[in-house]
Amino acid sequence: MNLTIPQGWRLIFKKETLSTNEDVKALPAGSDKTAVCAEMQTGGRGRMGRRWVSPKGNLYVSVCVELASLREAEIYSFLSAVALAEAIESVCPELEIKCKWPNDLMIDGKKVSGILLETDGVKRLIVGIGVNIADFPATGTLYPVTSLTASGHPVTKEAVLEALLRRFDTWQKELKNGGKAAVLEAWRQRAFGLGGKIAVNLPDKRLEGTFDGLDKDGRLLLNRSGEIIAITAGDVFFGGKE
Repeated sequence: MNLTIPQGWRLIFKKETLSTNEDVKALPAGSDKTAVCAEMQTGGRGRMGRRWVSPKGNLYVSVCVELASLREAEIYSFLSAVALAEAIESVCPELEIKCKWPNDLMIDGKKVSGILLETDGVKRLIVGIGVNIADFPATGTLYPVTSLTASGHPVTKEAVLEALLRRFDTWQKELKNGGKAAVLEAWRQRAFGLGGKIAVNLPDKRLEGTFDGLDKDGRLLLNRSGEIIAITAGDVFFGGKE
């Protein structure tokens, strides 16, 4: 895979692997800004342990971010989403990519990408990204899905990956210089369903209301007849229906 990547980065490419996230976890110390990309995953997964179907032709990449403290990790859900949205739009300029809380990317209301953040419990953050470029599951998904090809943009995964690493690097510098407010504002500008009806499935209950945006820490703000509830994690459905 012959790509132009940002200075200081390293790219590892694999034909097949169990999971690029697991590959990053196994990297030695000092592997900050290393990306592992695979043509195919046999054990890919999404949020809450859900299986991520990983056929050939799509992009599967995980980025190693070594942090001073894991308290810095949460903003990367938003940073990664914005970087990826900008990357896709740079190679598919006719598209408008929306960000669905907490970590999905959407085209015309259909999911085209998912992001999974994991840590090693110490100081390493693993940012796993899957983008449906050539294919997508026909059944068994929680939300409607699509691919770049199905949306009329048959680009290569190499083009998306190169743009992604470039935008990820740029946003890391922005985060360092300007703090997380700029990242959250860029995400808000792309927010899917902002101001609309929303339902959130939590482990023990289901809440319905209006999507009022994000707080300063990136939590979803659910407005229930004037009562504002900050949501840290959950499955989100728009229009108030599953």
